[in-house]
Amino acid sequence: MMRIVLFLVLAFGLNVANAQCISCWELRKVEITMKTGQSITGYVKWNEVWLNGVLDTTVWKNRFPESLLPYYENLGYKWDLEFITEIFVIKNDSIPEFYATKAISIGNLDYTRIQSVRELDKESKIYHGAGDIQIFSQAEIDKLKTNPVAVLFYTSAYFGTYFLSYNPAITAAALSRVNEDNYSKMVVELKEKGVIVYSVGY
Repeated sequence: MMRIVLFLVLAFGLNVANAQCISCWELRKVEITMKTGQSITGYVKWNEVWLNGVLDTTVWKNRFPESLLPYYENLGYKWDLEFITEIFVIKNDSIPEFYATKAISIGNLDYTRIQSVRELDKESKIYHGAGDIQIFSQAEIDKLKTNPVAVLFYTSAYFGTYFLSYNPAITAAALSRVNEDNYSKMVVELKEKGVIVYSVGY
């Protein structure tokens, strides 16, 4: 039941309440040209609400990607631009759909070295989310696209954690031993045994 509630919150809330949620984002596909002449294609996180208090929203609202560089330039502190070259849509019958990437596909760009930003595929589906994008290996991504043999959704006050076993020896009973007192230890132990663990914020 909790998994269904969380799914509804993520599916409905992130799409509708995006304008009010500071940690929420859309992934916008762009081509970035560096001042060296190098061009790279991928995704940046964006939310129009981030403009508040940084730029004049009467001028810059709904002007992405033109607003991207001015936003970073006017933050008042140096903050590199997170850039993702590859996104994976993760879904199976046991978990709500979410987005992930690989460590090799995510990094930061120095915005002062960016010459221009051009949005690509404006009419394509926009991915919505909140917080950090999950990072997995290719082997984990391939597994996550199939159904696990056992699943535990562990909840705390501020986040929920999925434990997905693809090892027949790690059953639902084994996963159910996770509790508040042994949570950190169990995360390490289960990961070492091939269980995929990831958390989602509320």
